[in-house]
Amino acid sequence: MKLQKNQYHKANRFIINLRYAIRILSALFLAIFSLTNLEVRAMDMNKVLKFSTHDFGILCYGGITNLELVYAGSSHELCFDTPGREKLPSDEKRVPGFLSGSYPTFAGPVEMEWNARDGTHLTHTIDLDEVFKDRVVLHTADSARIYKAKPISGGEPTIIVEVNDRTVSVYMKVSLQLVRADPTDTGRDRSTHFTRAYSKTL
Repeated sequence: MKLQKNQYHKANRFIINLRYAIRILSALFLAIFSLTNLEVRAMDMNKVLKFSTHDFGILCYGGITNLELVYAGSSHELCFDTPGREKLPSDEKRVPGFLSGSYPTFAGPVEMEWNARDGTHLTHTIDLDEVFKDRVVLHTADSARIYKAKPISGGEPTIIVEVNDRTVSVYMKVSLQLVRADPTDTGRDRSTHFTRAYSKTL
């Protein structure tokens, strides 16, 4: 009898432990499934916000002269007649009045040469493939509010190369379409973002 009781208790403990282990494994699988779904949603959002074409603009400041820039086989010359003016606080989000494009991502390196304020001749090359290697649009908007059907207003972001004396910077300007908080309101808000992606002082 004692042997049968011991066997019964052992079997009962085994069943209890097995049920406990199944609960733990179920909770673990549920957590992994939820995390995977979050990662997939994040990946989907990144896919929506990746870009394959872009506009291109150039700005010059800080007393530079004779800026020659080549991108996608096209040559651009700026600040030849007069030196570039000083950059003002109001220029922080300035977009050039003239843009060239649309270009695929990417149409080769950006090669440039110019004279700095003190007359030093400088050259520099920017590899846009390295600067924007993930092709993700730069912004600070709430991803949950981005209108997935057509996230970018105007079709494509603008890449701006700025030369300010000895410093070269690359910015991305993009306007996004955002859904409104009221789900019954089918209108869209426009959110413009101006983000520095690269900077180097020579």
